[in-house]
Amino acid sequence: MKTINIILKAILSLIILMPIAGALGIFPPPTPDLYNTPEAFAFIQMIVMGGYIAYINAIVFAISFVLLWTNRVALAALLILPITVNVVGFHLFLDGGLFTAGALLGNIMLFINLYFLWQYRATYLPLFKRSN
Repeated sequence: MKTINIILKAILSLIILMPIAGALGIFPPPTPDLYNTPEAFAFIQMIVMGGYIAYINAIVFAISFVLLWTNRVALAALLILPITVNVVGFHLFLDGGLFTAGALLGNIMLFINLYFLWQYRATYLPLFKRSN
């Protein structure tokens, strides 16, 4: 089980490093040929032009990266969950579906995230207890 966790942490780390590299300008700007619909490209253009969303995502992913490798996997999985859901939603509703080439990394990120959320489910139990 420990080996699986390490492999999945490494794969997830590589995926979450991509938005960080994009926000730092390491990757070229997105082009329409990367997306299946004009609406998807328009949405991505708005995110890139607005700037702050890409930077917030990069900061959240950078924090999550550090958490993953400092044995705070449960917190990292919870922190990136909203972004993961949005990535999958983007591909599902704007970019032609979950079985397109562009959706592959989002799907992998979702499955790894769900795996870690399940593995550390006992950690989250206090969040569901009613406070006095």
